[in-house]
Amino acid sequence: MKRLAWLLGLTVLITAVRADVKLPSIFSDNMVLQRDTEAPVWGWADAGEKITVTGSWGQSANAVTGADGKFQTAITTPPAGGPLTLTVQGKNTLEYKNILSGEVWLCSGQSNMGMTVGSSNNAKEEIAAADYPQIRLFKVHLVPAVEPQEDCKVIPWAACSPANVGGFTAAGYFFGRKLYQDLNIPIGLI
Repeated sequence: MKRLAWLLGLTVLITAVRADVKLPSIFSDNMVLQRDTEAPVWGWADAGEKITVTGSWGQSANAVTGADGKFQTAITTPPAGGPLTLTVQGKNTLEYKNILSGEVWLCSGQSNMGMTVGSSNNAKEEIAAADYPQIRLFKVHLVPAVEPQEDCKVIPWAACSPANVGGFTAAGYFFGRKLYQDLNIPIGLI
């Protein structure tokens, strides 16, 4: 029994020593990056690990994790368009696909952001017509916390469709749809 406990402890220690590169949940397939800017990329890996971030549009950036295992860098983003790929490499490789470059908006507020498309006027018709693959939705779950959080529980980035828009903020969706109709570029709504 002692031998089993010792072996289990050693396995946990070895696993803890080697940490794969990890990014927060805001990074996923189908995301939208803010166009024409220096977009921050951050995450965690082993202390002192070299991290390379490469975009399929030909830009790259490097970082080295600090003693706390955290890193941050910024990558120059292209004009509006896509689909693109973002690769983050350290001891392991993360590849994010089908991403777009466009306008990214944070939809924030209280009760005005709580009302969903599914509870808006003409909800059935609005939901049925919400086929906008260039509009991407990212929903953060409401989770109370007394301290700032490094990550969050989410419904990952997804193309706006009748299947997912019903539970999204109505104010955010109608604002994003108007932007898309006026600008005709990808829109990311958080």
